[in-house]
Amino acid sequence: MNDKKITKYTYFKDIKVLTYADNNKILIKRKKKYDLENIYKYLDDHNVNNYLRPFKITPNSLYFNYLDKRSLDNDEVAKRLVYALSDLQNKTTTYKEIDKDKLKEEYDSIKNRIMYLYEYYYTLQDMIENKVYMAPSEYLFIRNVSIIYSALKYSLETLEHWYKIMKEKTRERFVYCHGKCELSHFLTSSNDYFISLENAHIGKPTEDFLYFYQKNYQDTDMISNFKFYQHRYQYKEEEMLYFLVKITIPEKLDIYPSSLEKCIELTQFYDKLKFNSNFISHYQKNNKHYEKH
Repeated sequence: MNDKKITKYTYFKDIKVLTYADNNKILIKRKKKYDLENIYKYLDDHNVNNYLRPFKITPNSLYFNYLDKRSLDNDEVAKRLVYALSDLQNKTTTYKEIDKDKLKEEYDSIKNRIMYLYEYYYTLQDMIENKVYMAPSEYLFIRNVSIIYSALKYSLETLEHWYKIMKEKTRERFVYCHGKCELSHFLTSSNDYFISLENAHIGKPTEDFLYFYQKNYQDTDMISNFKFYQHRYQYKEEEMLYFLVKITIPEKLDIYPSSLEKCIELTQFYDKLKFNSNFISHYQKNNKHYEKH
């Protein structure tokens, strides 16, 4: 292809697309400092073929054949992503001995984060309630602050249950994770492919769907996606609890300076907490095993 005339250059951030006179295209992506060769070898060794591999690798660039996307809506793409993700996880599942010291460190880290947020939001609430007049963002915060405390309470209780189970176990599951699993990193063409594998690594089974959930919960039917996902790669009880902890811990939100933009941000913040609550309620309603949590 190098001897053909290039008729067009197109740039997207660190990606360059070359269009040739015969309308064929190649995509060139700047190579970052990742051990991609070992990532591809690991996937090949585990018979994983739903990822897009470059046809050429140089010290500075990755060269891919350009593939046109199929005209699918987000829900269709999401279902294909979940199918590919479950396939990746089923093919790469392994078990490792639990390091009890690291387990305790992780538990303490998550619990400290929850307790810090409790203190942060309690302090903010106390300061606002002692004011004579509230700014719009302050009023919006106070009016809905119980949603934050409900999320924190649930995450703390679920964390304790997760840790109680994990202390009695000797092994836990690991899988190969994409690292940035979201709709924009999944290509539907003649086949379906994960792209942008620079952050691939061995990790917890919950990592990739959690990332997908956080990034695309507004873009697709996440309840349906998760049901389909669990049909193909069902979490163990402790994995499910860990996932629920992670999605319910609220972010630390600064409500100042009070402005229309800040009120919109705060509304979106509460909307996400409500979505998380509805997601969990729906899951518990259809999975009696977790209803008590």
